[in-house]
Amino acid sequence: MRRLLAIFLLLTLASCGFHLRGEQKLPFESIAISPEESQLALALTRLIREGSEARVAGAPDKVSYRLQILSEVNDRIILSLDATGQVREYQLRYKVAFRLLDPKGEVVIPRSELFLTRLMSYDISEILAKESEASLLYRNMRQDAADQIVRRLAAVRLDENR
Repeated sequence: MRRLLAIFLLLTLASCGFHLRGEQKLPFESIAISPEESQLALALTRLIREGSEARVAGAPDKVSYRLQILSEVNDRIILSLDATGQVREYQLRYKVAFRLLDPKGEVVIPRSELFLTRLMSYDISEILAKESEASLLYRNMRQDAADQIVRRLAAVRLDENR
């Protein structure tokens, strides 16, 4: 019975189109990310090194594409209050703007923005735990943004006449 259930589950997963993400095929050999000291740049560097054949250059050179992180903003807004005026729920927001330039400095991906949000309940009696939860949620949003940026980089079609 378990064997039939396992086979059924495998067939169901295969028929729905599920497959592991695998390696991203980036259309260029090297990329420089600036500013390279930001947390998003570190996440992008790790994703590109682990999931593609592209090289992450420490500084832009003559053959590297340049991914510029133009802005990165964490924000928190109050969504709800309780009867005593205490915050009960926050919306955490993460916004990042970026663009991709070719080695000649021409724009390949124009300024693009990603906007991610998460909801977080809040309890004044658990301040330290909630601050830790908020930082974890921001880190999760930053990783999601890095994943989306790498997918956009993989979707770029380069003009060979550049």
